[in-house]
Amino acid sequence: MTPFDADVWVEVESSLVKGVGTRDTYLIVEFKNGDFYRYPGLAFEFDPLVHAESVGKYFHANVRKQHSQRLGSDWPEE
Repeated sequence: MTPFDADVWVEVESSLVKGVGTRDTYLIVEFKNGDFYRYPGLAFEFDPLVHAESVGKYFHANVRKQHSQRLGSDWPEE
């Protein structure tokens, strides 16, 4: 089972990010500290993020400043 029943989930090599996935149009990011965040409308960033030479650098340059929502143990209802 993937976090939050993600459509796809990949663990990555990064000092910042533990895993990345998508659900519907959301990009889901799990950080090394255990926090999960979802980024609406950014599922298209999944492939570039997981294949980046530096996941952390790509995240900071292309994802971090976008609107996000911290996730708890359940997927929030819209």
